[in-house]
Amino acid sequence: MPRRHPKPAPRRGPAPPPRPDVARIAEQETRRREACAAKVRYDTEAEARSFALMHSPGRGPRASAYLCDVCGGWHLTRG
Repeated sequence: MPRRHPKPAPRRGPAPPPRPDVARIAEQETRRREACAAKVRYDTEAEARSFALMHSPGRGPRASAYLCDVCGGWHLTRG
């Protein structure tokens, strides 16, 4: 008796990408905004660097300025 092979499954396109967890993304964005609001905001990089130089203690790591992608202002970070 000949063997019967199962019929192949119908071909489908590629699987859709997993749906992002909207609640998790919203929570992360809220945390980022809260963290930004708690920091001192400087309008320009020069202003931030100037403040960092005036308030740096002698030797050791100095604060550096970075552009914030949340508010568009400048913040300081240590080291």
